[in-house]
Amino acid sequence: MLWFLTKRNHRLSTGRLVRWWLRMTVLDRVITLIVLVILHAIMSFFTIGLWAISKVINLLLEGASRSAFSEFLGEEAGKGMGFVIRLTNFSSGFLMFFEVIITIAVFAFFIFFIVDLIWDFVATRLDLMMMSAKDDITLATRGEYVGGHPSLPHSRFVYLVISGTQTSPFMAIVLPSLKPVKFKIPLMDITTTKSEIDNKFGKPSIFNITLTSITPSIWKGYRSVINIDYVSTGRKYTIELGAFLRGNDEVQMWKNYLVCTQAQADTQKEPYGFWKSLPEQPIERKEEYEENKSND
Repeated sequence: MLWFLTKRNHRLSTGRLVRWWLRMTVLDRVITLIVLVILHAIMSFFTIGLWAISKVINLLLEGASRSAFSEFLGEEAGKGMGFVIRLTNFSSGFLMFFEVIITIAVFAFFIFFIVDLIWDFVATRLDLMMMSAKDDITLATRGEYVGGHPSLPHSRFVYLVISGTQTSPFMAIVLPSLKPVKFKIPLMDITTTKSEIDNKFGKPSIFNITLTSITPSIWKGYRSVINIDYVSTGRKYTIELGAFLRGNDEVQMWKNYLVCTQAQADTQKEPYGFWKSLPEQPIERKEEYEENKSND
């Protein structure tokens, strides 16, 4: 749901809180929710305890003010006792109001968590299925653009697609909007493609994965990213992409698809296994994109 609410607004999409939430895995979000529930339980325990103490003090003072003992305390003491009673009443009301507000906030966060989870599993994946169903798109996903593109200075979550033709394939960074903005990266200009991993607890894994400090995960200890080196206008750029919708396995799959798409453009041979080849000729589309002309 957060992706749906922010994806068409570039300023909102680049916000730290939005990227922090979208970057988290389902397990990360569950842990965050559990921590909030535990903190709420601790706060509720102390809040209710203070409310009970305040109530007891209030009842004792009210009882003392109405008893025969109050005649020996004098008028000034009676006024002071009345002030303390009013103060304890106010404290009790404020503590319960605070408890109700915190409970509503935690419950609202729980509802948001459930709705956002369902939205990501249904609506976002449906968008990607519709994009992948197009004849000139081999693969589509949602991921975090970390940086490296000469025309896109802000990190944010984007749609990523492999598109084009068999002889001229490209990877595109698509910024969703009423008129989507597309940044093309011609695959024939890519010099190297490698995936890396941030592992806070152990040694680097296989697939030529090395240590990096990009997008650590709260629980799992690592988060795969893909680095794409390509040449444009005589300069070499390194684009970093991570936090793919389907996790680390999808990052490694994208690395393979980029390599195989590039190889098919060179050799005209279709990769082994189930594979969707790009069309031989460009497909005319009714929808329009605002494209980054400097990278075409």
